[in-house]
Amino acid sequence: MRITEFIKSGRHCSLVAFFLLFLFSSFSWADVTATDSQTPNFVSDIDDNVFAQTSEVTIKLEKSIPRSTESSSSNDSSSSIQTAQGTLRSSQDIEDYEDMEDPFAGDSEYIPILTDPLEGYNRWMFGVNETIYDNVLEPVARGYRDTIHENLRLGIKNIFSNAMAPVKLFSSLLQLDFEKSGRVIARTLINTTFGIGGIADVAGEEYQIEDVSEDFDQALGSYGIPTGPYVVLPIFGPSTARNIVGRAADGFMSPTFFFAPSTAFSVGLSVEENVNDASFILDDKKHLDESALDEYESVRDFYHQYRHGLLKK
Repeated sequence: MRITEFIKSGRHCSLVAFFLLFLFSSFSWADVTATDSQTPNFVSDIDDNVFAQTSEVTIKLEKSIPRSTESSSSNDSSSSIQTAQGTLRSSQDIEDYEDMEDPFAGDSEYIPILTDPLEGYNRWMFGVNETIYDNVLEPVARGYRDTIHENLRLGIKNIFSNAMAPVKLFSSLLQLDFEKSGRVIARTLINTTFGIGGIADVAGEEYQIEDVSEDFDQALGSYGIPTGPYVVLPIFGPSTARNIVGRAADGFMSPTFFFAPSTAFSVGLSVEENVNDASFILDDKKHLDESALDEYESVRDFYHQYRHGLLKK
């Protein structure tokens, strides 16, 4: 007869009860004897249990890790980097992070260094120009701004920009940039006819034809001719050796050079253009004077970056 059937048999219930009572009494007596003979060590029991559990977990982890993963990890450990969080990041991940574009980096293309071997003279001439600006041009431009409405000043600015179309067209053609050449022609025709001689920028406002900022200096730069040293010109301000040549060429193509009835009239137009342009930047110039640690270096660096940006457009 099986044991389960023996236990379930009603005829032997008393015998089973007696047998279980005997076993329970024997085990209880043995436990009491062991308890009396020695003091329990809870620390060692806990340590043994923790060690046993830790060993068991370690064995399970070792069994669960594939051999291929272990070998690949050991092979890639030399090319991995330990992070502050204690995790490994492969060199491939590092390259991925390096390839991410920095939104605050600006133009990544290299900007050549602008040499300044004439810094002593340039600083002196910069101071002279600043004195002329503070005592002559700034008060005149401020009074001009307060007297002439902004819309009229914008119209005058548009007229001078429209009159420089021959310079823009010649520079664009030298660079074989026919898209800009077409824009110059289209803007000149539209603004001269529908914009009343260029007072209104109809081409830009109505037809979204953007203006072109090109001159002979940019044409020379497009062919790889370096800027040369930085030079501060009397009254005209920041310039470079290449820009001086470009200014001279632009002057010969300027309409005021060909159509002005006299030299005095041509000079008067130049003064009007400079005063009108200065009326738009008075507050920016004041902010630069107040915030710059070295105003000379700030103007020089800004001029260099601005001209380089025009060359790359």
